[in-house]
Amino acid sequence: MYRLLVWLVVLFWGVSFVATRVVVLSIPPITAALIRFLIASVALMLTTRKLPRLNNWHTFFAGFWGVTMYFFFENSGLVYTYPTNASLIVSSAPILYTLFSHVVQKKRTTVMEYLASIIAFFGVAIVILNGRFVLKMSLKGDLMLLGAAFAWVFYTYHVEKMPEPDSLTGVMNITVWGVLTLIPFAVFEERPQITLTLPVIISLLYLGIICSGLAYVFWNLGIMRVGARYTTNTIYFIPVVTSVAEALLLKNLPNLYTVLGGILVLLGLWLFNREERGRESESLSKG
Repeated sequence: MYRLLVWLVVLFWGVSFVATRVVVLSIPPITAALIRFLIASVALMLTTRKLPRLNNWHTFFAGFWGVTMYFFFENSGLVYTYPTNASLIVSSAPILYTLFSHVVQKKRTTVMEYLASIIAFFGVAIVILNGRFVLKMSLKGDLMLLGAAFAWVFYTYHVEKMPEPDSLTGVMNITVWGVLTLIPFAVFEERPQITLTLPVIISLLYLGIICSGLAYVFWNLGIMRVGARYTTNTIYFIPVVTSVAEALLLKNLPNLYTVLGGILVLLGLWLFNREERGRESESLSKG
């Protein structure tokens, strides 16, 4: 059940790239992120009929890293570097989390889990590169995108520590902290003329209510009930979903590279999850 919710998030976030593309063509990136999470905050408050409780440091850092810093680094990095580089670097978050959990949290990590992560990462690379094996590098932009990947690792760490992160109230608290810490970045952002059309409004509502509200609840449920490593590793499949969304919405059919990359992503996830389930079964039998 909870694994299904995690895969629904992958679907939501995969399609969100199309919606985000529509929005940032009319609204500056950081301002767009602020509007997106304002919508999410209002929707969550109306749903829970509660005011946010902002008295937990892990909740603050979850909002700061998972909302403010992630979107600051990702959107700002795309000003200087190319989408190919951005997608590859951000999708390194699962590998970074595996390393983080092994080194910092002292979680056991097997050679097979590392191998499975690398296989999935290569699958993502094939999908995104699409047969073009030359990356155009921009050091400043690429370092910002690496910052986004690290931000997601820190977000996951703090979600595991905070009280009830998998509840609507918990996600509302994270979201409100994200809005509050986004405001200074948005205030100093250059704002050209903003154009609000029907597609932009629909995309903002989708991003705010579905992708930044409901999806965060499902994602945090996955972290708490399925495990942070399993949940984080599904990030690898998001570019594949985006490719399918582009095929359906923009009439660009997937090619051989997309299919091959998707197979490698699924293989990597299957190997990782089989290894983790085997280790859990072994621990239970010993206990």
